[in-house]
Amino acid sequence: MPIAYLFYLGEELIMRKYYKTVLIIILGLIGTYYLFNSNVYFPSNKESITSITTDSEDRGIGNTVAYGIKNLEGEHIDNGTALSSKNNKVSVVVSIDHNMDEDRKYALLIFDNYKQKTFIVENKEQVVNKHFFEMKSNSSINIKVSTSIDSNSRELTFLLVKKPEYNLREKDLNRAAVLGEVLSMRFSINDSDIMEENSEVRPDAIIRDGLYENLFVTNSKKKLQSIITEKEGKKLILSAGNDSNAEIRYAIIALKDWEQDTVIDNKIVLYTTVAPETRHLFHFNLPNVKTESNFQFIAFPFPYDVSDNNYESQQAFGSFRIVIQNDE
Repeated sequence: MPIAYLFYLGEELIMRKYYKTVLIIILGLIGTYYLFNSNVYFPSNKESITSITTDSEDRGIGNTVAYGIKNLEGEHIDNGTALSSKNNKVSVVVSIDHNMDEDRKYALLIFDNYKQKTFIVENKEQVVNKHFFEMKSNSSINIKVSTSIDSNSRELTFLLVKKPEYNLREKDLNRAAVLGEVLSMRFSINDSDIMEENSEVRPDAIIRDGLYENLFVTNSKKKLQSIITEKEGKKLILSAGNDSNAEIRYAIIALKDWEQDTVIDNKIVLYTTVAPETRHLFHFNLPNVKTESNFQFIAFPFPYDVSDNNYESQQAFGSFRIVIQNDE
């Protein structure tokens, strides 16, 4: 707002009141506009949807993807609540509404205590650890899946990956952000008293510099430098950040072409607790590949403490994908 340079105090007070009134009116108009014209999507039927994301490579278009879990009777199961099992087996229906003006491929992955599980898709004879499927524009699908769980299972996680076969080579940060986002459905299960060892990994560095992205892969300790493609074996830095005012514990996994890979030091799951306004740095090497492959880290906040009252505990944060190139 421009500053008025006035010569009389009385005029100054009048102008201040005038500008304050104008500012309130402008803010009110902006709020009204966004309420009726923004991309926010309110579900009219809570029983059919658990999560919604505004999802487009042009964020202004406002296409949405709605997704959730139902039991075999078709009843919606709230994200963050408990799943029931029978004879160490879980059978549910993954429901997806693809409200977009484009055809798109997805991959469905399932994790038990953050370890990738095999599962069976209805009408498919083979056991898989990733299920690829394509959705036509503005379509819906229900996928019945069954998976066995371990005796010490405490959390079952379903992930949807967008365009899993797409290798981003150009430095298009908007597209990288869209592809990096994974759609998560997290549930407690079994309430097991058996706890597997999940000791934390000491970070290589702890930094407080204002760059507190939840998860980021960079080649610089001092800045978050986006990496889109890189050669196999390259030494890089994984940054896990926390911009909140309370500490956050993460369980972090790595996926190479949507199959779980080690994070660092042969660990399948890396646990770390990040203090407020802090980030932890971990050095790692990109895995070797036979052909060009997608690679991505996923962080699960509040592991083993998922709740329908804590929205963040239902989420999964993805780093930008990296296309790993064979060095030959």
